[in-house]
Amino acid sequence: MWVVPQYTPINAYEARPGKWWKLTAGGIMSFASTGTLVITPRMGTTTGGVTLGASVVALTTPGATTAHPWVMDFNLVCRTIGAAGNNSTFIGTGSFVTGIPAAGSLPATQVFGGTSASADYTVATGLFIGWTLSVAGTITPMYVHWQSMN
Repeated sequence: MWVVPQYTPINAYEARPGKWWKLTAGGIMSFASTGTLVITPRMGTTTGGVTLGASVVALTTPGATTAHPWVMDFNLVCRTIGAAGNNSTFIGTGSFVTGIPAAGSLPATQVFGGTSASADYTVATGLFIGWTLSVAGTITPMYVHWQSMN
């Protein structure tokens, strides 16, 4: 959704057991027709990063929409530190919420994360949030707030 080193970086050697980062982001989205949306957080800077757990149920979009607001939050925690290499563990959970109804029901909420991932704390990395949309559309971040909580 954004350039990880610029907006959601984790510096080399910044992680430690119990270290916590918080993401809050928001923006607008538009879809051409009814489809599905899956959110996948990853440790890394690209889609090649290690998944932290994609949303379990794909969100069904309600049809053609234009510039509808959305907001997302995600909490990422370092669980363990190991030797250099992918020997440190991270876990996180979050949600994606939009005011448009999912297939005519209440406003849509997508929950994701919950899978422990291994990464190398000795190199710069970050939190990558990916989205997979089954129809033509855009999800445009208007702000990204990334905090180190401790």
